[in-house]
Amino acid sequence: MKKVLLVDDDTIVRITLRSLVDWGKYGYEIVADASNGDLALRYLREQYIDLLITDMKMPIMDGLQLLRELKRLDRMPCTVVLSSYDDFKMVRESFCLGACDYLLKSDINEEMLSELLAKLSHNYLAEEPEESLLQEQKTVLTDMAAGRTALKDSFFDMKYYVVHFEIDDFKQHVTRFRSNLTGELIEPFLEFARQIPRVAARCILEGITPSHYLMLYRVSDEQLSQDNAVSTCKQLINIWNNYMNLPVSAGISRLGQTADEFMDRFEEAGQQLELHYLKGRRTICFPWEKGQLTQDWIDSAAMHYEKLMHGIQTNDEIAVEEEKHKLLYRIQTMTLGDGQKECLTVIFLIARALRDVQQNAWDVIQEDVNYYEKLNRLLDSRSLKIWINNYIRWIMDYQSYTFDNSQMSMMIRAKRFIMDNYNNPELTLKSVAGYVDLNEKYFSTRFTKEVGSTFSNYLTEIRICKAKELMDKSDLKMYEISQQVGYNNVEHFTRVFKKVCKISPRSYKKSNL
Repeated sequence: MKKVLLVDDDTIVRITLRSLVDWGKYGYEIVADASNGDLALRYLREQYIDLLITDMKMPIMDGLQLLRELKRLDRMPCTVVLSSYDDFKMVRESFCLGACDYLLKSDINEEMLSELLAKLSHNYLAEEPEESLLQEQKTVLTDMAAGRTALKDSFFDMKYYVVHFEIDDFKQHVTRFRSNLTGELIEPFLEFARQIPRVAARCILEGITPSHYLMLYRVSDEQLSQDNAVSTCKQLINIWNNYMNLPVSAGISRLGQTADEFMDRFEEAGQQLELHYLKGRRTICFPWEKGQLTQDWIDSAAMHYEKLMHGIQTNDEIAVEEEKHKLLYRIQTMTLGDGQKECLTVIFLIARALRDVQQNAWDVIQEDVNYYEKLNRLLDSRSLKIWINNYIRWIMDYQSYTFDNSQMSMMIRAKRFIMDNYNNPELTLKSVAGYVDLNEKYFSTRFTKEVGSTFSNYLTEIRICKAKELMDKSDLKMYEISQQVGYNNVEHFTRVFKKVCKISPRSYKKSNL
């Protein structure tokens, strides 16, 4: 039997994974589980396992930290990560650290888990290694993205490009496929591509998540390679749009020459893909494109605009106005060309900031705009300053229009979730932020501002209020009340109660008899 360790801070998820399939039927045995990466690491230092299934977002030590430690200790088992739709960056990094596959939490079911276990047994945990070149090609992208070293360098006997595809507006389109994500989206998406002769002849295309796909494009004629790679991507994007009604964008890396370069090219393709915010949906970004914004420029400029981005995310008009004046002054001191690049950087950073709080820049603009072309038509710094000032005002008008309703809805859902789960000792800020699909730090800031209390204080107040109700209306023992309001340790409950109420639980109960 192959030994399995489950790691997730949500007890329900661990129980679900245990009970969903007959693990023994597939040759697996769950030997242990853990509620965070630190506990898992302690176990893995002492015990050998074949398969690790771990959540990405956990308290104390998250999934990425766990994988980093396992890689450093050279104790990496076959690993599957649990993720949400918007965790692609974490999934991508987990592949870089050694993960070989992923499961979307929202779509876990018996069929999906059974298929995964069978695939893992065949591809990674087989008793005898698979020797065929065809099998090697089918798993090459996942293996290389995972940083595996077992691949033969002979596969990279030609130079290559790495191409990263993303389905634009994925949340909008995925609703069509939720009943069978694999059969109706992922498999047709790959199959349409493989019907193209030049893709079948020189490319390997694999899915990373339902919205992200990776392609290795092998080059035979270096002189024509750039044009051929771009035209192949255009053909694929047109096919997916025409036959599946899916808008797809692509990022292409620089030319790679060896297997050792793959991870750098992989990262570069992802950076190129992000730049499609400046060109619009269904576009292709590549490093040899004339006038393209470079990663170095973005990195050096981004530090100046952290406060501006946070102000836009939180709809803080005062902060945005203050930071906007700093931007306008910077543009005034630059040449026209550098000012245009600075504005492109700000547009890009705004799009990324909105994405990080589950918003879509294209919803604001309501159309696809090529900002390279638009800003090139502005012929002096004064026009540039007027345009970027109006652009930020447009963004903030949209934020003001949508923010109150969306934040109210988010806070209502968050508070309802807290009320439904306050008795769970493992309820955390992180789990509530995940429930409402927001970044943990951003959610914490918004929660404190909207509710007027920190998450921790709010949860404590609810638990103590519920404890008082139980004391008033029941004859439960104190340790039973403690457990029913989310405290495993009655001494800790007593300390918290006394701190909040200025009286011990027992004294409170006696005073109300």
